[in-house]
Amino acid sequence: MIDRRRLLGLALLLPLPLPLPLPLPHAASALAEEPRQRLLVLDFELIDTSNEPVDQRAEHAKRLALARDDISTGLGARRVYDVVDRALIASDLDAILKQTYIRTCNGCELSLAGKAGADLVLTGVVNKVSTLILSMGVSIARASTGELIYRQGFDFRGDNDLSWARATKFFVDRIARDPPV
Repeated sequence: MIDRRRLLGLALLLPLPLPLPLPLPHAASALAEEPRQRLLVLDFELIDTSNEPVDQRAEHAKRLALARDDISTGLGARRVYDVVDRALIASDLDAILKQTYIRTCNGCELSLAGKAGADLVLTGVVNKVSTLILSMGVSIARASTGELIYRQGFDFRGDNDLSWARATKFFVDRIARDPPV
């Protein structure tokens, strides 16, 4: 029979497992991470079938621009994508929007993304049924092939600044949890 001291002595002769590597400091891990895909976020569009008597075009234009900018800023701040500066294609985009909508331009969003150096392009449409019922549809496609890699539609309630801001925050949170690549 082996006594405890002899057993402990034998255990000390066994090789120890190698320690796990320590995590890199934040700056070093940022250098080691893979480059993120570059995303171009285009202007959002509105389809308003509410037939409300009040002209809300100015308010909606402001909210559409805020939605686009909040999504760009949110995805960039969370380091989900490298968001491409829209200024690179501003004149081309203006020329297209004077003639048609992005959703009906036969793939112009892909050429805009390519010209801006983006890997992916995000487009969005808000459907307003009434003051209380709106939905936001967002799509992300590969600029090189046009392959649709993400499409999500979701409803939100209330045609006001707060509800639009909540809708865009919801979208950013959702993409940040599980980004399409």
